[in-house]
Amino acid sequence: MTENQGCDATWPLAGRGTELRRFAAALGDTSVGAFLVFGPPGAGRSRLAAECRRVAADAGHPVSVARATDAAARVPLGALAHLLPPDVSPTRPAQLYAGASAHLPRPAGADRRPVLCVDDLHLLDTASTVLVRQLLDAGRVFVLGTVRSEAHDTPGAAATAVMAEQDAVRRVDLGPLDEARTAALLRDVLGSPVTARTAGRLHRLSGGMPLPLRELVRAALARSTLTSDGTVWDLTSPDVPLTPLLEGRLRAQLRAGGPTPPLEVLAVCGPCPLAYAREHLDHEQLTALERAGLVTVTRSGRRTTVRLAQPLHTVVLQHGLPEVRNRRLLLHYLAWNEERGSRRSGDQGMRAALTLRATGHSLPGATTEAVRYAADQEGLDRARRLLESVPHTQRDHEVLHLLGQALFRAGDCTRAERALARAAALAADEREVRATLAARVHNFVYGLGDATDRCRAVIEECRPRVTTALGRAELSLLRGTAAFGAGEFRRTLDLCAAFERSGAPLGPATVRLEVRARLLEAQSLACLGRADEAVAVAHAAAGSPLPVPVRDPYAELTAAVARDAVLVDALTAAGRIAEALTYGTRTRDGRHPCDPYESRWLAMARGRAALAGGRLDQARLLFAEVVRATRAQRAALFTEALFLQAAAAAQQGDLDAASTALEEACRASPAGSAAPDHAFGAAWTAACRGEVGRARHLLGAAAEQARHLGHTWRESALLTDLTRLGGAAAAAPRLSEIAADLPEPAHLDRSELARAWRDGDPDRLLELADRFHTCGAELLAAEAASTAAASLRTQGRERRAQAASRTAAAFLDRCQGALTPVLRVAHTATRLSERETEIALLASRGVSNKQMGVDLHISPRTVENHLNRIYHKLGIDGRKDLAAALRPAGPDP
Repeated sequence: MTENQGCDATWPLAGRGTELRRFAAALGDTSVGAFLVFGPPGAGRSRLAAECRRVAADAGHPVSVARATDAAARVPLGALAHLLPPDVSPTRPAQLYAGASAHLPRPAGADRRPVLCVDDLHLLDTASTVLVRQLLDAGRVFVLGTVRSEAHDTPGAAATAVMAEQDAVRRVDLGPLDEARTAALLRDVLGSPVTARTAGRLHRLSGGMPLPLRELVRAALARSTLTSDGTVWDLTSPDVPLTPLLEGRLRAQLRAGGPTPPLEVLAVCGPCPLAYAREHLDHEQLTALERAGLVTVTRSGRRTTVRLAQPLHTVVLQHGLPEVRNRRLLLHYLAWNEERGSRRSGDQGMRAALTLRATGHSLPGATTEAVRYAADQEGLDRARRLLESVPHTQRDHEVLHLLGQALFRAGDCTRAERALARAAALAADEREVRATLAARVHNFVYGLGDATDRCRAVIEECRPRVTTALGRAELSLLRGTAAFGAGEFRRTLDLCAAFERSGAPLGPATVRLEVRARLLEAQSLACLGRADEAVAVAHAAAGSPLPVPVRDPYAELTAAVARDAVLVDALTAAGRIAEALTYGTRTRDGRHPCDPYESRWLAMARGRAALAGGRLDQARLLFAEVVRATRAQRAALFTEALFLQAAAAAQQGDLDAASTALEEACRASPAGSAAPDHAFGAAWTAACRGEVGRARHLLGAAAEQARHLGHTWRESALLTDLTRLGGAAAAAPRLSEIAADLPEPAHLDRSELARAWRDGDPDRLLELADRFHTCGAELLAAEAASTAAASLRTQGRERRAQAASRTAAAFLDRCQGALTPVLRVAHTATRLSERETEIALLASRGVSNKQMGVDLHISPRTVENHLNRIYHKLGIDGRKDLAAALRPAGPDP
């Protein structure tokens, strides 16, 4: 889809299926005479009514349409004039009713009736309202009407309210869409998914209302701030563009609420104390604004705060405000707050943030509080921009340290290292040295993906300046972080143990370091294949109360994301996929939607869980979000996300998408194809292409490399995929060794699966399929059950085979379009050999006999002989039927 599509096209109706079904039921019920749609402006009343008209017309009901407006209400029968005969008069009610009734279109059958659709029913003049009510009471029409919620001051408001209370009238109230339905609507409109960050931001700005959502998308597309990389759409700018239509509607709402200057104060200064708002508004004005839904008054303890109710009102007021007035309002509010405002927690941060915005200068020693206030009120983008606005001459250690952290979370890790290096040069004491060193190490390992000599050199440079017991303990932990980034998992555990033995003094700082040590230990244990231990340690870390340091506004966010991501990964490594997916979704739903740090790390962990569970659409979207968030700076996770995205697409049979992701990943990391994760994506892409032998070779080599690195989790997963692609005989011995060394349920199940697959034991495969289904690994369960069904057919156990096929189909329904090689061949009446499977898959892709011979190192005649045996086994005539024969029955993948 091009970026101009979706601007002017009619948007699909999303999230209103229940209301549409209720309309169809009401229309078919002769005891019901009207269906009224209530809702606030922008909720999509008219859009739903249009869809209802289509349903009525498709069912054979004649439909007439009238649109009430303020202008038409000034003329009697103005909105209905085009539906009435020319000789009627509102002064003769009897003639009016008879003429209108006779002029209505006649239905084609006795079970059909005329439908009169009136948009904005509450705006009808009195004569029109009376006529509609007469036609309704006489059963001459079925009335479909839209009504603005809380419309009290219009001509037909009272009559409409009375009509809605009648037994023969069905009423629905439209509310805003939730975030999930907003994301679904955006996907339908744009043709591909949007990132969770973008969906959350657009949902928050629009309030879930379809009309402002549509206009925000139109404006963002026109300004090229909503762009697609071919896989996922994302907002590339924190600015909020508005279309003239949306800006006009918003300004009309603001004008209708009363005087604008007091609202400008709230737009510029943010939430204000009630006492300050009362200096600009009297009690009646404030009450009227609250009743109109323009402001919200909240009370917390003894403090009462006033704020604008809708984010878009803040945007439109700020757009039209001259800079001089903006600064004057800020300075006036700051002076008032300094003189009479309270001294409660958060006030210093608010004053510091507003001072920086008004003057460009930071209050001495208050930058941290300003950043925390900006992040809490407006998100991390605002906090970063606030820091970047500090003049270079005023960038002390505190500003540079916070700027480096903000850039790291934004994915700009190269600039983050430059800022943090300058902060390290300005560090005045050990506390500042340790804080900046920790930020640099995390940026090296989790941002730049560089845990080699440079990272270790930075740690050693700081060692002479760290002399306290607490500092030495933190150095051990940072060395462990660097070791983990380098894949030295056992050394990481040793350094975590050294931290535990360090005897650091008790205190909040030690508690924070202990939580970091547990998370690092959990990550290392999971990679070493000790997943059950990893889950226990990660749960302990997640349950630990974490004191937040006063001088670090990002600490709480960092800790929350790290704990959630580590626990999701540990659960995935332990084979507890359903728990990992549930936990990851729950924690994501409770987090700030505009947090780019979360969109990388927790999204990556959730994507790995979704891929392991066979939720392939979900996995592809999550990996696409990570790719989008890291592409500009090539931050850590970029190539890994691309390779995993290629694997997910390949497992759906989407060769084009898999090849595109794989090619970009290889360009970004030419030597990366040798790494275990990278070979995983290359292997599945080869399998999707039909090159199953090459896929097995890649998986086997990658598993051996993972074994050399000590990455047992990855090795076990790669060997399981080797089993799935016909390499059970090669994978089974090593999986048995892993299970013997680490007798955890996940390793035992994988080992048993390889042996059952190798032995062609359908009963054990079905038992394992149920186990994998229980833990949430639906695709593995579907493949095991499909393979069992094929084995049962070769044994002549047809009834049992049919039951196994139904089981496989039930598991496959949850796998979002999976189409792996085993699913393509396992449903056939007889099992193909490994060579026949490979040739069948290549031939179904259109590869010539000659090319297959070159790729497989056999002669074209041998290829032809194999194909003839394949045709005979599958009961088909030739190549033309091969693709259909290798497509599993059931829902179209």
